[in-house]
Amino acid sequence: MSVSNRVPESLKGPLGAASLGVMILGLVVGYILTMLGITLFLELNGIEGISTVESLTVIGTGVVCMVLGYVGWRGFMGFAY
Repeated sequence: MSVSNRVPESLKGPLGAASLGVMILGLVVGYILTMLGITLFLELNGIEGISTVESLTVIGTGVVCMVLGYVGWRGFMGFAY
């Protein structure tokens, strides 16, 4: 029995909307952090004093946010249909 079958019908709409919000925020924040981390890693930014480890940490955080965005998309598809 899937999760969407166990959730009452009255909660499927709000859960789908919340999952869609998680998806949008995760993808947007993840993209921004990943691009910022890449520019920090390649020293294309004007910010001085950022080490390679710190820039890789920013890239990793961005990738984790994008994965959460994907999880939000999967949740939306599970509750919307």
